[in-house]
Amino acid sequence: MKIQKVRISNYRSIKDTIEIDFSQVTALIGPNNSGKSNILWCINKILGQENSLPDIFTEKDVYQQDPERDIDAEIEFDQPFEHIPFEGGEPSYIHKIRLIYKHNESGPGKGKRTLNKYCLTKDDRIVQVLSENNGMGSSHLFTELECPLEKIREKIPVVYIRTDRITTHSRSDIRKILLNGLLKDINRDFMREDNTITIMNSDGTETQIPRKVWFEQCIQEAMITLRTGAFSNLKQTIRESMLDYLGHPKDKEDNRWEIYFNPVIQQNFYQSLDMCLYEGDRLAPVKALGEGVQNAIVLSILNAYNQQKSEGFIFMIEEPELYLDPRMKRNLYKALYNMGKKNQVIYITHSPQFVSLQDFDSVRIVTNDGNGTRVKAPLCHNVPQLKEHLGSMISGSDLNEMFFTGKILLVENDRQKKILMDHEAQMGLDFDSLDVAILVVGDKSNIPSIVDLAKAFDIRVGIAFEEHSVCWSDKRDEEDALNEKLLALAQHEVSIFCHRSGSVTEQDRSLEERVVQWITKT
Repeated sequence: MKIQKVRISNYRSIKDTIEIDFSQVTALIGPNNSGKSNILWCINKILGQENSLPDIFTEKDVYQQDPERDIDAEIEFDQPFEHIPFEGGEPSYIHKIRLIYKHNESGPGKGKRTLNKYCLTKDDRIVQVLSENNGMGSSHLFTELECPLEKIREKIPVVYIRTDRITTHSRSDIRKILLNGLLKDINRDFMREDNTITIMNSDGTETQIPRKVWFEQCIQEAMITLRTGAFSNLKQTIRESMLDYLGHPKDKEDNRWEIYFNPVIQQNFYQSLDMCLYEGDRLAPVKALGEGVQNAIVLSILNAYNQQKSEGFIFMIEEPELYLDPRMKRNLYKALYNMGKKNQVIYITHSPQFVSLQDFDSVRIVTNDGNGTRVKAPLCHNVPQLKEHLGSMISGSDLNEMFFTGKILLVENDRQKKILMDHEAQMGLDFDSLDVAILVVGDKSNIPSIVDLAKAFDIRVGIAFEEHSVCWSDKRDEEDALNEKLLALAQHEVSIFCHRSGSVTEQDRSLEERVVQWITKT
């Protein structure tokens, strides 16, 4: 079970309704402060375990804290959630859940907000169930299903790792969140009555007892050992001071307000474990090790989480590329995609190394022009063919940069790019500040596919190519046919810059100037 679609309005930076389709792995990219984190925050508030049901939203979550606006969030699942409302009842099937944080205009709660939760069918009808106190005979009483959000949270657990700019703390937080999720399952197994341990009795015989019982006995013995005179004096001092502050007599015979330190329970014990590694004869905590080792451990824990959480979970992470070297970025990107094979991964990135041309259909570009967050998914009619061609290209992170800019200029080779970059320096320009990227496609036969991809995301695109390229010297007829195809792209709002054969230096300069004019004026 995974998230198929989310609709959100009036939440944080999200003004008008945005609708996002999610794939097995989805990358949210876009400028800073465009609203990417708010999308994940909203999902986590609803499906995550951090917020109690009454406190999912607050007034601060409302767009511009406008009392005239109501937060409206809907999550649609890829398959219905089956829920039995009461023992012996008929199962109901929930395709969507919708939460409205509504400002009450009248009634007892006038001026305050209430959170209304709805369960919906595929065609947006409210799910109705037979009432537990059903009518007699042939009459049937139906009632609106109360949203079983806690049950849904259990069915699709969410792991959400937010951005933290402090390196060690960030990794420690990731380790803690993921390990605690794994240890919770281990603790559940530990608590089983049939999970036993063999204990040697004083007479030499053996006894099988549940591990949880033996643990409790061991903790009680440990508490007796820890209960030293200094420990007892500390308890008594705290108790006497508290009674004094409360104005009660300090009667030693009176056991009121006796202080008791609750011993550790098995789940707390698991979660208090501090991961360390042996380096030779020295035991070192993970947080004291080198960054490469720490990053490798995070990847390993992610892999363990992926293997053990076979029932499926949603993993959301902001900017996973932070503080990683290029090799580690590639490894983590592979780990995320591997995790996405049987679970759902949603991540925010500003790194070209965390997207790929072939997987363009997993990219969502998030923008905000000052009038609320917008989300753009690719819109094209030839997705399978486009994915096939892009997959056959030898592409690196340079071409992936197209997802992070508003305008691209496609050139055939590094020499053409170098000429334009030199001209940029001579003119005192800064193409980055103009939100343009010059991308090398390797061969001009790749240009049509890259143009299709750019147009699918509404990215403005220009192409610069030579009429007769050296690498096409033995295929001039094919090249001429390709050139006609490239020139025809002008009909689809593509700017064309063609270097004609036999051109002289003055003509070259003219082409460069036309390119610069396109970059700076459009």
